[in-house]
Amino acid sequence: MLGRSRSGWRFKERTPLWVKLIVGLLFADSMLRIVLQLTVSSWARASLDALHPYRLPFRDGRIYFAPLWLGKYADAWWISVALFAVMVVLLVLKRDQLERSDSL
Repeated sequence: MLGRSRSGWRFKERTPLWVKLIVGLLFADSMLRIVLQLTVSSWARASLDALHPYRLPFRDGRIYFAPLWLGKYADAWWISVALFAVMVVLLVLKRDQLERSDSL
């Protein structure tokens, strides 16, 4: 029977705090976006008013209006991309702290 081996990368010592923070922020951002999408009908309005000026169109044709700060966050797709890019850059800069690991 042939064994499958997986190889990857790990830190030589403990996982640095910056990795934990970035991964935590990525997870929190993803979960918040999912929750906002699932509950949009409870916090957004179907009609424009003074407190809900930000337009949030959905693929099914419905349009909701949200508070300005929340609408800007909902449209800020670049947050996750930026966090991931920061993590990649830091991993490249700190590559001397990484080592190849082979596990079964």
